[in-house]
Amino acid sequence: MQDNDRRIARNTLYLYGRMLLTVWISLYTSRLVLERLGVDDFGVYSIVGGIVTILSFLNGTMTSASSRFISYELGRADMERLKRTFASSFKVHAALALIVLLLAETAGLWYVNTRLVIAPERMGAANATYQLSILAAMASIIQVPYSAAILSHERMDAYAVIAIINVVLKFFAALGIVFFASSDTLVGYAALMAAAAAAVCGIYMVYARRNFAECRSVRCSDKATLRAMLGFCGWDAYGNLCFTTRSQGTNVVLNLFGGTALNAAGGLTMTVTGTFTSFAGTMVSAFRPQIVKEYAAMCYDRMLSLLYNAACYSLLLMGVLIVPAIVEMHTLLGLWLVDIPPYTAAFCRLGLIAGCGELLNTVVAIGIHATGRVFRISFISGTLYLLELPAMWWLLRATDMPPVVYALHACAVTGILFVNTLILRRQLPAFAIGRFWWRGVLRPSCLIALSLAAAMAIAAIVPGMWLRLVAVGVTAATVLGATSWMFIFPADAKAAIRNKLRL
Repeated sequence: MQDNDRRIARNTLYLYGRMLLTVWISLYTSRLVLERLGVDDFGVYSIVGGIVTILSFLNGTMTSASSRFISYELGRADMERLKRTFASSFKVHAALALIVLLLAETAGLWYVNTRLVIAPERMGAANATYQLSILAAMASIIQVPYSAAILSHERMDAYAVIAIINVVLKFFAALGIVFFASSDTLVGYAALMAAAAAAVCGIYMVYARRNFAECRSVRCSDKATLRAMLGFCGWDAYGNLCFTTRSQGTNVVLNLFGGTALNAAGGLTMTVTGTFTSFAGTMVSAFRPQIVKEYAAMCYDRMLSLLYNAACYSLLLMGVLIVPAIVEMHTLLGLWLVDIPPYTAAFCRLGLIAGCGELLNTVVAIGIHATGRVFRISFISGTLYLLELPAMWWLLRATDMPPVVYALHACAVTGILFVNTLILRRQLPAFAIGRFWWRGVLRPSCLIALSLAAAMAIAAIVPGMWLRLVAVGVTAATVLGATSWMFIFPADAKAAIRNKLRL
C-alpha cells in the first residue's frame, strides 16, 4: 500500500474519532442547554443566532473555495503562489466578515427588533445575545483560511483535536450557565459561546502560523487569485443555494398536503440522513486534498484512481451504516422518540437511499472542483435540484402518497449523478464514466443489496428486540465486509492489512 493510501486511512480514522466524540458531546450539550436555559430562552438563542447564520451563508461556499485553491497550490509545489493564495483567501474572508457585520447591524438588527416575536421583557437580553452571536460568527469566518490550510496539508490529527476542543468548550459554556443564575443566564451563555468561538479561532491561527510558512503573512495577495476565488464562489453559491432550497422546500411541499405532522416527519428525516451521510462523508474528506493535489500536479491517473476509490469505499461504509437502519428503522425510531410522527420510517428509509446518491455526487463534485470550473455543475445540477420541487408537488397531488416525495428525490439524485459524471468527463477527458459507475457505484451497490437481503432474512427469524438489533447489525457488517474483501479490496491492500494484523 502506498504512503498516500496509508495517510488517507489514518486521516479517516482521525476524522471518525473526532465525529464520534463531537456528536456525542454535542447531543448531551444541547440537552443540558435546554434544561438550564428553559424553553423560552433556548428559543430566543436559537432564533437570534439563526439570523446571524442566515446572513453568513456564503461562509460554507468560501470554505470549499479556500480548501480547493490551497490544495491546488500545494500540488503545484509553488511556495510563492501558495503564499499569495492564502493571503487572498484571508482577505476575502476578512471582507466577508465585515459584510456580515454590516448586514447584521442594519437589516438583521431591524428584523430582530421589529419582526421577531419575543416577549418585551426579554428584548434587552435578545439584543445582547444577538451582538454576541455576531462576534462568534465573525470569529468563525476569520478562522476558515487557517482551518482550510490544516485540511489541505492533511493534518487531520490536529484538525480533529481542535474540533474536539471546540465542542468541549461549548460543553463548558453549558456548564457555566450556573454561574449566571443570579443575573441573566441567556446573555451569560451567549458570552461564553462567543468566547469559545474566539478561542477556537485563535487556536487555528496559532497552529497554522507555526506549522505552515504560507500562513505567516497575509500581505502578498494576488488580484488574479482573488478574481478566481470570487468567480468560483459565485457559481458555487448558486448550486449550494439551489440544494438548500430543495431541502427546505421539501418541507414546504409536505406542509401543503399534510400540515405540521408531515413537517415533523420531514425534519426527523433530515436529522437521520444528515447524521448517517456525515459519518460516511468523513472518508470523502480524507480523500479530498489528495485528489486536488494530484490534479494540480497533472497526475491524472493517480487522481482518478483516488476518485474511484473514494466513491467505492465511502459507499461501502455508508452501506454498513444504513443496512441495519433500513431493516430496523421502526425499532430505532421507537428507542429514540416517544411519539413517532406518521410516515417517519418510510421517509427515513428512502432518505437514506437518496443519501447514498448525494454522497457519490459529493465525490464527483470534488473532481469537478479540482478543475476550478464550477459553472456547469452549479448551474445544471443546481437547477435540476430546484426542478424537484414542482415535480414533488405534482406527484403528491396526483397520488396523495407522501413517501413519493422521497422516492422522487432518490431517483432524481441518481439522474443528477449521471449528469455530473458527464460534466466531469467534458472537463477532464481522462475520466472514464463506465469505470466510475462500475467500480464506484454498481459493484458496491450489489454488495450492499446482498447485505440487505441477508439482514432482512435474519430479522425475520431472530426473536427479541435487542437480540434482533445486534444480529442484524453483525450480519450486515459481516456479509458486507467479507464480500468487499473478496471482490473489492486490491491485493496490495489485503497484504498490508494481513501484515498489520500479523496473519
